[in-house]
Amino acid sequence: MTDGVQNGPAGPTRRQRLWTASRSARRLLSNERPATAAEQLAALAASPHTATAEPVDTYGDGIVGRLEARVAELLGTPSALWFPTGVMAQQAVLLAWAAREGTPRVAVHPLQHTQLQEEDALRELSRLEPVHPTLEPRHPTAAELDAVPGPLAAAVIELPLQELGYVLPTWEEYVAFAAAARRRGIPLHIDGARLWETGPAFGRPLPEIAAHASSVSVSLYKAVGGLSGAAIAGDPGLIAEARTWRTRFGGDVYRQFPAIVAALDGLDARLDRIPAWTRHAAAVAEGLSALPGIRVTPDPPHIDEFWVYADLPADAINRAVLEDLEETGERWLHGWWTDGTGRAVAEATIRDEALAWTAAEVTAAGRRVLARAERLAQHPHPAPRVRRK
Repeated sequence: MTDGVQNGPAGPTRRQRLWTASRSARRLLSNERPATAAEQLAALAASPHTATAEPVDTYGDGIVGRLEARVAELLGTPSALWFPTGVMAQQAVLLAWAAREGTPRVAVHPLQHTQLQEEDALRELSRLEPVHPTLEPRHPTAAELDAVPGPLAAAVIELPLQELGYVLPTWEEYVAFAAAARRRGIPLHIDGARLWETGPAFGRPLPEIAAHASSVSVSLYKAVGGLSGAAIAGDPGLIAEARTWRTRFGGDVYRQFPAIVAALDGLDARLDRIPAWTRHAAAVAEGLSALPGIRVTPDPPHIDEFWVYADLPADAINRAVLEDLEETGERWLHGWWTDGTGRAVAEATIRDEALAWTAAEVTAAGRRVLARAERLAQHPHPAPRVRRK
């Protein structure tokens, strides 16, 4: 996500102020307390996954294989493959499906991550052809996938759809969409950067969710809290083909153990926390929705993250959040940006530190911050247009 700090002479100063004040804050409403490099290295050194006498990895062996096996087990798939980035993972798996199916055409929603946040890599780098079953701001339906003319290499569904505030289809809609892909004889790929967080909303275990798809991609640094990286999961043949593409993309990194250890630690410690984060997201959303000029979407949230819109300028809110944090020790919702329609938007990410906030406290702090933002809006700075990833 963005920290809402604009570029320019004042940018680094405000960014540093936000980082410093967040480290010593009494409490945080959204996201997590920033850590230093030394603290992160110390955590890696203390990990049980570094306590063994095994050698460090070399080009993806050793501990990398342990992580891949763990991901496959959690998702109920035969195999999984580590990638240094999610963008690379998506390209590799879709190229593998395209080679199998003999067509570059891939059914994706126009608001899906590959279409908006990857510099059109699907088309420019992989020479795949996006086909949009619908242009509506919602998940495509089974009937819309049925109606797509011509051959398709795969259908992609993003669970949840980030650009709409982390929106999920209903379980019945998802199952029907997967059935439509099977009727066409094409694979369904889940773009699942936040798939770990969908279980509470669907009321289903992860293997049951993944079983309706032919391949899955997951992030290993978002909810998992790792340093970086992603994984894809699927059948052994697909994984072998994707491994070839990983090599072609330059993804066979010589040493990867810091990111691998952090991912294993996160899978151990954080997956069981997701239901509590998701439940509390509803309370935070309730507190935010009580504020004039604030709108939450979706309401109630589907996962432990959701989007918030405000009538005030993004930069004024960011300045107000920082000043209030420095005065009170409370970091309200931060990281506001301006979307393409000129609206101020922020992403609420519920983690352990947010659990101490009641809905009433979210509202009270919001009134204080937004009143300050109204005053600051009389002396505006250029609004940030930095997008979070």
